Amino acid sequence: MADWREIINNALADGEADPITLFRKYEEAAEAAIEEAQGRLEDSWTEPSQMMETVYGAMVAYSNQVLARRAAEDVEAGSLDHAFRTGQAYGVSCVLNHIIDRLRDPSKTSQLAALDAFSDKMHDGLLKDVNDIGLTVELLDAKGRVLND
Repeated sequence: MADWREIINNALADGEADPITLFRKYEEAAEAAIEEAQGRLEDSWTEPSQMMETVYGAMVAYSNQVLARRAAEDVEAGSLDHAFRTGQAYGVSCVLNHIIDRLRDPSKTSQLAALDAFSDKMHDGLLKDVNDIGLTVELLDAKGRVLND
């Protein structure tokens, strides 16, 4: 089974690759995380923190997959297609930052804190993009507060 963490790290390290290559890498990472999560569901001894870490990884990979698709489609910034893909990635980022952020690992054995910091950075980048193209929707910052800018 492929390691979604390694695939995401490779994609992030190769951030200048062509968008279609990045799309495929993030798609592979999302599939690997889903496969791992399913395996953990079938393993009654899995720690809940490990399951959340795996689900978190799948969502991060999916959000980046959407952004890579947007880049591959080479749509004009501010166009309807650009806004749609940005909004799609933003929605996934919101789930990461407004629901999963509230969970804590009582066993302190997972990497949830590091993933939290990574997803906050990703969310902040999406907010910059949303503001740059002038989307007019209610936006939340990485901690769930409504932005009034």
